[in-house]
Amino acid sequence: MKPTYFYQLLFALFISATAFGAENKANETITISGTKFTYPLIEKWIAEYTKVNPNASIKLASKISGAEVDLSVIAHQPTKEELADNKEIIYTGRYALLPITNTKNPLLATTAKKGLSRKEIDKLFFEVIDYDAEPTKEKPKYQATIYSRENKACASTALANYFGHVSAEIRGKKVLGDDIYLISAVKKDSIGLAYNNLGYLYDTNSRKLKDGIALLPLDLKKETKEILTGNLDLVLDALEKSHIETIPVEKIGFIYSQETPKKEISDFLKWVLTEGQKFNHSEGFLNLDKQSLAEQTNLLSEKYLTLK
Repeated sequence: MKPTYFYQLLFALFISATAFGAENKANETITISGTKFTYPLIEKWIAEYTKVNPNASIKLASKISGAEVDLSVIAHQPTKEELADNKEIIYTGRYALLPITNTKNPLLATTAKKGLSRKEIDKLFFEVIDYDAEPTKEKPKYQATIYSRENKACASTALANYFGHVSAEIRGKKVLGDDIYLISAVKKDSIGLAYNNLGYLYDTNSRKLKDGIALLPLDLKKETKEILTGNLDLVLDALEKSHIETIPVEKIGFIYSQETPKKEISDFLKWVLTEGQKFNHSEGFLNLDKQSLAEQTNLLSEKYLTLK
């Protein structure tokens, strides 16, 4: 073999190996898992992201699969334990919880005129037991069956925190599984009540409230009363413009480890904070406000500054 040909062959093999390694690195899979009711939005983000980044590989994993994950989705304020072991969180959107009931509930007629205040909602949905006080039998103002997820679920935690409680203080019956089952429970119970996120309460195609349920009347200001009668887009617009004390709004975010930073993670999260925000409304989620968006973008840049 001539030396010139040998070196040409060696160089070609080197280029091929380099290209193969680069391709493998670009295709490193990001695994995401966490709060299930956020999955429709995350699936949308992944689908749109891979359209413009065809080499990206991102998959959603079930929480019960036991697979190691790069990004954990959370939809309540994280505890110290959840951010232990050198972990950080980047917030990428928000969601709102609205109270619903069965369309046949007599409560709709009795509360339609004024709507329920924050104090009335608190008393209706929560029970604080004082073990040091004498037990009393106070007749409830409204006859109702409260349905909620188990205490550790993100929506239960966020709901309780918003009203100054812990999730164990939510009254009524616990529904296991996905938050979507709360709607099924309310449909089967004429006096059933529950809070749930907009993406589950509304048909994201028609933008209308799903059949068999009605929004619980709330004491709202004139400029936000359209929340009770409007479609999903009107509700999202009103909630992004105004703070409404009877409607909890909480952030969703991705928890990641600082010990194993990946450029693929940084690239995906940067896209979600910029281009990805335009898809939040389609799945019933709110965008971050401008200040939070700028803060999260800066935080992400600081954490991944050294990655190229």
